[in-house]
Amino acid sequence: MAIPRYRRCLGALALGLALVAGVAPPVWARAEKTLAYPRAEVWPAAVRFLVVDEHVKITDKDADAGYVLFELRDEGKPFRGSLEVMTVVRDGRNHVRFVLRIEDRPSWLEIAMLTRLETKLRAELGSPSPPPTKPDAPPAKDEPGPGAPKPDAPKPDAASAM
Repeated sequence: MAIPRYRRCLGALALGLALVAGVAPPVWARAEKTLAYPRAEVWPAAVRFLVVDEHVKITDKDADAGYVLFELRDEGKPFRGSLEVMTVVRDGRNHVRFVLRIEDRPSWLEIAMLTRLETKLRAELGSPSPPPTKPDAPPAKDEPGPGAPKPDAPKPDAASAM
C-alpha cells in the first residue's frame, strides 16, 4: 500500500523542523531594570547579592567597567551569565541600569533575579529618592511675576466725568 502524498510531505516537514531545532544557536535572553540609586552604592550590593543570595561563582568582575561575569549552576549544569551595571541619565537625574543575561536559560529566570536584586537594594539602601519637583514655568512676557507690583487701576479722566 502506498503512502499518500500529503503524509510524505508532512513527514518531510516534521523531519526538517526537527533538524533545524536541533542545530539552533544558543539563546541569550536579556533582562533590564533601571533604578534611581547611585552607582557607587549599588555596585558592592549587586556583587554581594550574586555571591551570597544567588550562590553563583564569580569568574570575572571590573567595577570601573561595571560588569560581573559569573557561572550559575541549575539542575546540575553550569550556565554562563553576566550582570552589567551602568549609569544612565533620565529626566536630568542619574539612575543605574542593570542588564542581566544568562546563557540558555529562560528570560523569566533573569527577570526574577533582577526583582530579587531590587528587593535587596531596597532593604539595604532604602527606597530610591523621589524625582525632583519641576520648577514652575516662567511667567509670560505680558504677565507680571509673582513678586511684581500690581498695576494701578485706570483713573477716570476728569473731562469724561463731566
